[in-house]
Amino acid sequence: MSDNEKEMILEEEIQEETNQEEKVKKKKKTKLEDQLDTIQEELNIVKDKYYRALAEMENYKKRMIEDLKKERKYSAMALADKLIDTVEVFDQALNMETEDNNLKNFLYGFKMIKEMIFNALKDEGVMLIETKAGDDFDPNIHEAMDIDYAEDKPENTILKVVKKGYKFKERILRPTTVIINIKPNEEIEENNENEENIEG
Repeated sequence: MSDNEKEMILEEEIQEETNQEEKVKKKKKTKLEDQLDTIQEELNIVKDKYYRALAEMENYKKRMIEDLKKERKYSAMALADKLIDTVEVFDQALNMETEDNNLKNFLYGFKMIKEMIFNALKDEGVMLIETKAGDDFDPNIHEAMDIDYAEDKPENTILKVVKKGYKFKERILRPTTVIINIKPNEEIEENNENEENIEG
């Protein structure tokens, strides 16, 4: 074998080894690229979860701040409800008719105390729900204690205010208790009369 042939064989072997090395390098590179892609995907998933958790935490903080604001805003509501009872007791006492001058003086004092308590409540956000006979019945601010019927009045209107209602800021502290005008159902009345006649 000539030297030229030996060199050619040697070159072919070197070329083959180089090709083999390149194939191994390519495989390693592809494998590394695949691993890098997998790691990148996992990183994206983790980042996504992190940002979601961060956003949820921010929303939670905002909700907590809002809840605390509402809690502070309405913290005096229970006390206001109890004091309204006191104001109403004073109202009942002030509606008493008397000719006794001493009692009139006491009632005048009660009126001043009642006004002082109610003004303090107003400063905290308590308001009287303005309701009078003839107003339309609103279940959001009125509570029907009873029904009656007056032909000369429109249906679903208030016939009588039984107990005053109050708001505390935007919330209903207690609804106005009323009697509303509702036409009786004649069928029910006839059935009741028939049952009474059968029993009688």
